[in-house]
Amino acid sequence: MSSAPPHPSGPAEGPRPLIPERSSRNSVRCERLITLSDCVFAFAITLLALSLVVPVLSKDALQIELMQHLMGMWPAFLSYFVSFFVIAGWWGGHHQIFSCIRRCNSTIKGLNFYFLLCITIIPFLTNLIVTYWHFALATVLYAAMQAITGTVLLVMWIYAARDHRLIDPDLNPRKIRLIFHRSFWAICIFLFSIPIALFSTPIAQISWIAIPPIGLIVQRAYEDAEEFLLEQRQVQG
Repeated sequence: MSSAPPHPSGPAEGPRPLIPERSSRNSVRCERLITLSDCVFAFAITLLALSLVVPVLSKDALQIELMQHLMGMWPAFLSYFVSFFVIAGWWGGHHQIFSCIRRCNSTIKGLNFYFLLCITIIPFLTNLIVTYWHFALATVLYAAMQAITGTVLLVMWIYAARDHRLIDPDLNPRKIRLIFHRSFWAICIFLFSIPIALFSTPIAQISWIAIPPIGLIVQRAYEDAEEFLLEQRQVQG
């Protein structure tokens, strides 16, 4: 019996190159998005330094005059330090969210750009407070913009975490609620500071410093609750 004739298409082709999986491409996109976001945060923090202007004195000025000028700049220093920690807090919240996100799509990228838009305007609002620190409007605009920033971050997390759309499918539901509540409380503090600014702008700005401690308190409360539930399960078991 004769052997089968060779296939007319010629010799068999070698193994085809592997096509990268969609998850790998999404991972690369997320990394690029995170890198871009970190650069924007770093640039915004750098711009904050421009709000601190070195006082100009005459050549015959005494050291006591420089000291008086520096002491008179306390509103500028207060606004600078507060804004620095506000941006650092938003970076921490952004980092916490994207540490749980496993895939990126056009919606999450769009929301992230809106969030970065809010971050880039913080230096301008800081300069506004430094120049017009005694005007309640400057502080109110700053607080309102931060509330919007937190809302965009919160919407981003709700979208990504809903039905585990873009996050790790094994992520603990308590961790999902923890991230939600940390952003939620930050928004509440900024909104609460708006009526305070109508009476005292420095107190309103100082109240923003309470955001990191409250975030730690919320996180500690969730950790204590988790330990309590584990102990109860062990006792029942």
